[in-house]
Amino acid sequence: MPVDYRAPNINARSLGQQLRKIRELLELSYPDAAALLGRDADWLARVETGFGDPTPEQVGAILDAYGVPDRVRAVLVDLATRPEGPPWLARHVGRLKALVRDIYTVESESPYIHTFGIARMPELVWCEEYARLVFGLREADPDEEWDLLRNRQEHRPLGEPRTLDVIIDGYMLESPGGRADVLHAQVAHLLDLAADARATVRVVPTGAGAYPGLHGAFDVLEFPGVTERISLVHSALGIDTAQADLWDTWKLVEEKALTPADSRTLLETTRTALAALAAQSYSGDGEEL
Repeated sequence: MPVDYRAPNINARSLGQQLRKIRELLELSYPDAAALLGRDADWLARVETGFGDPTPEQVGAILDAYGVPDRVRAVLVDLATRPEGPPWLARHVGRLKALVRDIYTVESESPYIHTFGIARMPELVWCEEYARLVFGLREADPDEEWDLLRNRQEHRPLGEPRTLDVIIDGYMLESPGGRADVLHAQVAHLLDLAADARATVRVVPTGAGAYPGLHGAFDVLEFPGVTERISLVHSALGIDTAQADLWDTWKLVEEKALTPADSRTLLETTRTALAALAAQSYSGDGEEL
């Protein structure tokens, strides 16, 4: 059997950390806790580090032995039911690389995502028109790709709507690339998103000069009950985990961005200009020029 050297995903890590915190609050050593559970101490250590892959029933048994409140028990048992990510990801797993699958699992557990886009809009804020245009350039199945992306966008970590903190490079607003109608739809989508109290949309103006975000698009993900953040990078090769925490880079990009109010004004002006440009792209009989 091949050995899987991948680190445990965020579900297993978060579950393990919570179980360890409870054990430590009870002042139980590994041997004492293992004896209470009727388990081997090595097994418990693997569970707490995210490598144990316990079933929901085993997690429930641990929590019952620890005497945790029903509300906490329900949350942690629920987390144990989805070690491989949300149900909608399963139908796409066969065509995804293992790394990408793990990244989408990590993303699905983050209720607060900071996402920066340059050259292309951040994937989590693509409208359908923009997404299908990009999928066509990739020669991918647009229906399959849109189904996956739509589920990523609409996913509710822990059952609650996700909070998105979005920054985009302003040069993208000036380059419709011959498809002003698509960019118009995308800008309208950003404005709708910005109207939601759970989202913030900001733009780095074109006169901002050099700044760290010019190195490429990236995301910074935060998680409840986990102290560290996880950073992702986007390139022509696809999505990947960053080798370092990009939080400091995010803060530097923020310094260059307009306020949410000024960004909205810029987006509204851009939407109006793109509507006029899109109208000019059609002849009088409705055929595209």
